[in-house]
Amino acid sequence: MCDELMPQGPVWRVVGAAESAAIADALAAGRPYRNLAPTMEGPGHRACMLYASMVCPYLARPNARRRTTADGAPDGLTSAVVRGAVRGGTGAVVGYGDYEYGVTGTRVLFRFLDVVEYLPHENAEEHLAELRAELARSPRG
Repeated sequence: MCDELMPQGPVWRVVGAAESAAIADALAAGRPYRNLAPTMEGPGHRACMLYASMVCPYLARPNARRRTTADGAPDGLTSAVVRGAVRGGTGAVVGYGDYEYGVTGTRVLFRFLDVVEYLPHENAEEHLAELRAELARSPRG
């Protein structure tokens, strides 16, 4: 989002309702969480993902609907990208201690490991104060 390099250390991403619920369940049970299903959505800085959670209507609000459908023939990674689908439930900005990636013939895929921060939201404007604080701490801010 910001065109700055990712430093060593934790990375963040925004997750939808199903993954947010799985993370919340794992944390409540004291279990580690690792997204075993790879995703095309790469990692980002904390401030960038807080911002993304607010400016993308689909990520920001549970009643927002997707505007487009996956291009081409949807597969296991893109089958959820269906025009009119709602995010539903609680989304979250999640920090991870590490991630893995792999390069295929057509895409780069990511898996995230070791949750270090879980910031759930129904409506992402709940993160506005946290984004302001993060920008105030950041040398990029």
